[in-house]
Amino acid sequence: MKQIKFDKDADKVNVTVNDENYGYLVFDKDQDAWVLWPKAIDDGVTYWQSLKETENQIKEELQSSNN
Repeated sequence: MKQIKFDKDADKVNVTVNDENYGYLVFDKDQDAWVLWPKAIDDGVTYWQSLKETENQIKEELQSSNN
């Protein structure tokens, strides 16, 4: 099972998977939602307005992925 952590910084939330930097979340006021910027790709993935819902969705996705 992967260890996924969310560490809130001043204006973003750092995401780590198994102690490696996965990317970060920022709140986009225009979309009124949290956006994940994974380190592996040069594009953001928009989630929910709620940080908790966003974190839960990301955990589910990462736990179910094979990499």
